[in-house]
Amino acid sequence: MRVSYNWLQELIDVPESPEELSREFIRTGTEVEAIDTVGESFDHVVTAKVVSKEPHPDSDHMWVTMVDVGNYNLGEDGSPEPLQIVCGAQNFEQGDHIVTALVGAELPGGIKIKKSKLRGVVSYGMNCSARELGLSGDHSGIMILPADAPVGVPFAEYRGTSDTVLDCEITPNRPDCLSMVGMAREVGAIFDRDTHVELPTIKQEVGRPTADEVSLAIADEGLCSRYVARIVRNVKVGPSPEWMVERLAAAGVRSINNIVDITNYVMMLTGQPLHAFDLDTFAERDGHRRVVVRGAHEGEVFQTLDGVERTLDEGMGLITDGERPVALAGVMGGMDSEIEDDTRDVLIESACFDAGRTSHTSRDLQLISEASIRFERQVDEAGCVDVANITAALIEELAGGEVAPGYVDLYPAPKVQPELVLRQERVDLICGAQI
Repeated sequence: MRVSYNWLQELIDVPESPEELSREFIRTGTEVEAIDTVGESFDHVVTAKVVSKEPHPDSDHMWVTMVDVGNYNLGEDGSPEPLQIVCGAQNFEQGDHIVTALVGAELPGGIKIKKSKLRGVVSYGMNCSARELGLSGDHSGIMILPADAPVGVPFAEYRGTSDTVLDCEITPNRPDCLSMVGMAREVGAIFDRDTHVELPTIKQEVGRPTADEVSLAIADEGLCSRYVARIVRNVKVGPSPEWMVERLAAAGVRSINNIVDITNYVMMLTGQPLHAFDLDTFAERDGHRRVVVRGAHEGEVFQTLDGVERTLDEGMGLITDGERPVALAGVMGGMDSEIEDDTRDVLIESACFDAGRTSHTSRDLQLISEASIRFERQVDEAGCVDVANITAALIEELAGGEVAPGYVDLYPAPKVQPELVLRQERVDLICGAQI
């Protein structure tokens, strides 16, 4: 679990020194494998200005640009000189302030910048889009900075995005710590401090109720103990806000688009894995759509989101539309139901899948995901509805979605919270101190 110090500070008052917190985590049983500085991936990435933009002599869509990067490129006389960079983006003009990765830079995703030739013209770097910088899913063009942005300044310094991340090893008996809220509670227990967690709420519900459009069925009760579904309509799929991309990046999660990012963000925040389906990919029968959780048939083939066709064993969990599989339960979604740029209506899944079955599926298929890691350590099924509502609220706020009234909640055997009777004297005796 990668714990962002900046994010943690918003949930609870933390020590000024990450090293102090690390020592306390280790003392109380949470091993800290590393303390990383996020922003080091922007090494050799600087703010720049387009000095000139000329058509590429051997391409009808590429440009040869001269880019001012300040003292990061000096001529023989020691004076700053512009860099020649070949660029395929179409959204910039001469005079624009941009972000440039110099030779030697390594961008998120392992992209290494080298001196290269593009159709015979030498290029000494790359003019970067927000997606290439790991700041959003926007790859429509290079990132344009404000006109007053300085030139030749390290990009990490310009943005002020430095963050410290504690890479914590969470033991199998502490699934509550596989979330930022859980880690905030852990800090509160160590330092006797209260958390201050503010969660988004749905502002308005409109349109046809979720229960009128979707029905749920669990064909294999040993696979899923609770399944909650909500619908959000008329969403606008696009890049996520920078604050969300930065938090996901600190957690080691790549930005995809605002809808997918919201589900990943809520999972990292609460510890509850979620999935967002394109509702239109579910077969509609008499104005109704079905969600059925069942075990796979022996030898059944399913293509997961990573584009790989996987042959399943009997009993591996599947989410289906009544006939066609759309996701590998608790592990990964399917290619045919993923969120696309033209997705308009979203079905939110907030469920609790069996730990043993999820572990069997993910490990037999060698497909370990952030979701499967949490499910195989057990997820608190009592929070399924709350987490679905948080997700719907964020889609409403960040993607302009219209939240359908209500939700569908299939909970065949609700668990009764146990009541424990403790003798104070016995507790104090066992602990060796007055509690």
